[in-house]
Amino acid sequence: MAKKKGNNPAKTEEEEEEKEVVEPTDEELRNHIRRLIPLVNLQNTGVKAFTKLLSKECGGADLKSRGKFIKKALSEAINEMDNSSSEEEDEPKKKPPRKTGLSVKKEISLELANFLGVEKDQLMARTEVVKGMWDYIKKNELQNPDNKKEIFLDKKMQKVFGCKSFTMFTMNKYLGAHIHPFKPVDLTTSAKKKPAVGSRKRKKKGDSDDVGGKKKRKPKKPGLQPPYRLSNELAEIVGTQILPRPQVVKAIWAHIKKHDLQNSEDKREILCDEKLKAVMGGEDRVTMFSMNRYITDHLLEKLDRSEYNHDEIEAELAAREEGSDEESE
Repeated sequence: MAKKKGNNPAKTEEEEEEKEVVEPTDEELRNHIRRLIPLVNLQNTGVKAFTKLLSKECGGADLKSRGKFIKKALSEAINEMDNSSSEEEDEPKKKPPRKTGLSVKKEISLELANFLGVEKDQLMARTEVVKGMWDYIKKNELQNPDNKKEIFLDKKMQKVFGCKSFTMFTMNKYLGAHIHPFKPVDLTTSAKKKPAVGSRKRKKKGDSDDVGGKKKRKPKKPGLQPPYRLSNELAEIVGTQILPRPQVVKAIWAHIKKHDLQNSEDKREILCDEKLKAVMGGEDRVTMFSMNRYITDHLLEKLDRSEYNHDEIEAELAAREEGSDEESE
């Protein structure tokens, strides 16, 4: 009997460890995400917190390396919510309806009704509102190309929501202010929690930089990003053949502002001169959002950081800029 008591717990622990290391497939992850969405308040839950909940749902699997896939699958699942709810209405009721409240039709504000193009007294489900928002956002290319979670609001949206940008998660809070019971936008909840967690971590590490309960962020040194070998067309604008992407973007904007290439009626639109046109695929006009994808085509080769000296390049470009200014005078 003593041998059995000693062996059985060891076997069960090994079996549990084997189960924990088994990672779910992509399809299994999607299914877990769909099951979690109705149970989680996405307004107050960030991607990292959602990933932790998803890890527990998957038996404790380590999902850190699959962050990009999780973000994409989460976005797709949110967009599918309206389609799935409409399909459930057409099919015979086999399961009790979910008590999420997302499909309940409610009163919406006059501003939101005008924006969505519906009657002022029309009731709408939140899923319908979200679908209408995403249709408009994608049609007008308002997502940040470098961070799809971030939405840049055009003038029409700014009149409704009173801000210039929000994320795919905080958008729900702004929508809540226009859907009955019309809760005011409150973004302070998550902001208050973060310093508290951070302060506890800093106390454990003995960090003396904690001032007033707020974390002091060390500024990132420029030039730490990997440099790229640039195309001749891009080098003609930025003034050098090797440069990291942030400095490339900075140099292009310097060129745009120096030559006054922004549309005076819509600052988001860039009117390309001959040099910029060579980089922007021959386009006469681009937006401040779409031009990033053209820049990528001219970053030919990622180089080792030793190939780039930020201070030297900055000094060289500054000297070249001063020389061009003196010649123009």
